[in-house]
Amino acid sequence: MGYREEQEIMNQEVKVDCPGGGSAKRCKMKDVINSSRISTSRGEYKFKSSSQSKAKNAVKNIAKLQERFAKDMEDAQEELMEAYVNILQTADITVKR
Repeated sequence: MGYREEQEIMNQEVKVDCPGGGSAKRCKMKDVINSSRISTSRGEYKFKSSSQSKAKNAVKNIAKLQERFAKDMEDAQEELMEAYVNILQTADITVKR
């Protein structure tokens, strides 16, 4: 499956609001999904593994959809080129002198 696509999603930068009202913390998506906790300047989040598991599954689904879309796009472009060539090959040609 799309390891590269999954890594692109997991490496996206996100902001986690501080539960105590401080400034938001910047981190990567993988920090939230893979870590058991994240500390901010005035508080801490302790994550539930079931929520993280759902997020991991969502990442895998997105990666799978991206792969499928890329394949479908490639097929559609091929189909368009074949249709374009067919238009030119089946056209009535008139040569002017």
